[in-house]
Amino acid sequence: MKSLQSLVRASLATLFASLAMVEVAWPQTTFSGQVDAPGSGRYGFLAFGFVIGLLVLVGVAVKLFDMKRKREDEGVALQSRLSDALLTDPSFAGLPITPTVHVPFSRSSPTVVTLTGTVPSPWIREAALEVIRREAAALMSDTRIEDRMVVDPLIMRRAA
Repeated sequence: MKSLQSLVRASLATLFASLAMVEVAWPQTTFSGQVDAPGSGRYGFLAFGFVIGLLVLVGVAVKLFDMKRKREDEGVALQSRLSDALLTDPSFAGLPITPTVHVPFSRSSPTVVTLTGTVPSPWIREAALEVIRREAAALMSDTRIEDRMVVDPLIMRRAA
């Protein structure tokens, strides 16, 4: 939202600076022997073109911002679904396993799911990876899973 606001402010500043240049340059034109009638609209058309260009630029910026927000919403939904899948499985109860989802702006790039946490055994680690793979494949077609889980056999003793 802040980038959109800064883009609008910069666009308005550019528009006013351009209009000021037109206003300053207007009296400095050379006389061609032909006098324009007052209100001929030549400079008004130029200002109108700048305003239309600004509106198009703001429209494109708003559309890009909306696409980015939708992609982030998809990532949040995927992350909550993956967390729910881990929480509902009794073999992962009480284990600090956290899925973090990064959805890139481009749809051609894969969604990255990072699993962090500590597990007591390698087979629980593989089971958690399989649950995440299955859920991610059901929700998004192109996902990449980064495994940053640490196997620590002493974690169950610390939790007890």
